[in-house]
Amino acid sequence: MRSGDEVVVALDVGGTGMKCALVRPDGTTVHSERHATDARRGPDAVVDTVLDVADGLAGKARAAGLTPVACGIAVPGVVDEARGVAVWSAPGRRR
Repeated sequence: MRSGDEVVVALDVGGTGMKCALVRPDGTTVHSERHATDARRGPDAVVDTVLDVADGLAGKARAAGLTPVACGIAVPGVVDEARGVAVWSAPGRRR
Protein backbone atom coordinates (compact mmCIF):
# COMPACT_ATOMS: atom_id res chain seq x y z
CA MET A 1 0.00 0.00 0.00
CA ARG A 2 1.28 3.45 -0.86
CA SER A 3 0.90 6.20 1.76
CA GLY A 4 -0.98 8.21 -0.88
CA ASP A 5 -3.74 5.61 -0.61
CA GLU A 6 -4.14 6.17 3.14
CA VAL A 7 -6.60 8.59 4.73
CA VAL A 8 -7.70 9.52 8.21
CA VAL A 9 -11.39 9.90 9.02
CA ALA A 10 -11.52 13.28 10.80
CA LEU A 11 -14.53 14.49 12.81
CA ASP A 12 -14.92 17.84 14.58
CA VAL A 13 -18.00 17.43 16.77
CA GLY A 14 -19.66 20.61 17.96
CA GLY A 15 -22.78 21.34 19.94
CA THR A 16 -25.06 21.41 16.90
CA GLY A 17 -23.03 20.05 14.01
CA MET A 18 -20.02 18.07 12.83
CA LYS A 19 -17.41 19.02 10.27
CA CYS A 20 -16.03 15.81 8.76
CA ALA A 21 -13.32 14.94 6.26
CA LEU A 22 -11.06 12.33 4.76
CA VAL A 23 -7.50 13.62 5.08
CA ARG A 24 -4.26 12.29 3.56
CA PRO A 25 -1.08 12.01 5.69
CA ASP A 26 0.25 15.20 4.05
CA GLY A 27 -2.82 17.12 5.28
CA THR A 28 -4.62 17.24 1.95
CA THR A 29 -8.39 17.01 2.27
CA VAL A 30 -9.80 14.39 -0.10
CA HIS A 31 -13.47 14.81 0.84
CA SER A 32 -15.43 16.91 3.33
CA GLU A 33 -19.00 17.10 4.53
CA ARG A 34 -21.14 18.45 7.38
CA HIS A 35 -23.77 16.78 9.52
CA ALA A 36 -26.13 17.86 12.29
CA THR A 37 -25.55 16.24 15.68
CA ASP A 38 -29.23 16.55 16.62
CA ALA A 39 -28.09 16.97 20.22
CA ARG A 40 -31.68 17.46 21.37
CA ARG A 41 -32.11 13.67 20.98
CA GLY A 42 -29.66 13.11 23.84
CA PRO A 43 -26.06 11.98 24.27
CA ASP A 44 -26.54 8.36 23.19
CA ALA A 45 -28.10 9.49 19.91
CA VAL A 46 -25.19 11.89 19.30
CA VAL A 47 -22.70 9.06 19.84
CA ASP A 48 -24.67 6.91 17.39
CA THR A 49 -24.61 9.74 14.84
CA VAL A 50 -20.84 10.21 15.24
CA LEU A 51 -20.24 6.47 14.77
CA ASP A 52 -22.57 6.30 11.74
CA VAL A 53 -20.87 9.28 10.08
CA ALA A 54 -17.39 7.84 10.74
CA ASP A 55 -18.45 4.48 9.32
CA GLY A 56 -19.95 6.20 6.27
CA LEU A 57 -16.78 8.18 5.62
CA ALA A 58 -14.65 5.03 5.92
CA GLY A 59 -16.97 3.39 3.37
CA LYS A 60 -16.61 6.35 1.01
CA ALA A 61 -12.84 6.11 1.33
CA ARG A 62 -12.85 2.40 0.48
CA ALA A 63 -15.19 2.97 -2.47
CA ALA A 64 -12.68 5.52 -3.81
CA GLY A 65 -9.82 3.02 -3.50
CA LEU A 66 -8.43 4.65 -0.36
CA THR A 67 -7.54 2.96 2.92
CA PRO A 68 -8.80 4.50 6.16
CA VAL A 69 -6.01 3.98 8.70
CA ALA A 70 -7.25 5.99 11.68
CA CYS A 71 -10.09 8.10 13.01
CA GLY A 72 -9.56 11.38 14.83
CA ILE A 73 -12.38 13.00 16.80
CA ALA A 74 -12.28 16.50 18.29
CA VAL A 75 -14.89 17.43 20.91
CA PRO A 76 -15.37 20.66 22.86
CA GLY A 77 -14.65 19.83 26.46
CA VAL A 78 -12.51 17.70 28.74
CA VAL A 79 -12.10 13.95 28.33
CA ASP A 80 -10.72 11.58 30.98
CA GLU A 81 -8.58 9.49 28.63
CA ALA A 82 -7.88 6.80 31.21
CA ARG A 83 -11.58 6.12 31.74
CA GLY A 84 -12.63 7.05 28.21
CA VAL A 85 -15.40 9.40 29.30
CA ALA A 86 -16.22 13.07 28.92
CA VAL A 87 -16.06 14.85 32.27
CA TRP A 88 -17.08 18.30 31.04
CA SER A 89 -18.62 19.51 27.82
CA ALA A 90 -18.74 23.05 26.56
CA PRO A 91 -22.31 24.30 26.34
CA GLY A 92 -23.77 24.78 22.88
CA ARG A 93 -24.60 28.20 21.49
CA ARG A 94 -27.99 29.56 22.39
CA ARG A 95 -29.97 31.74 20.03
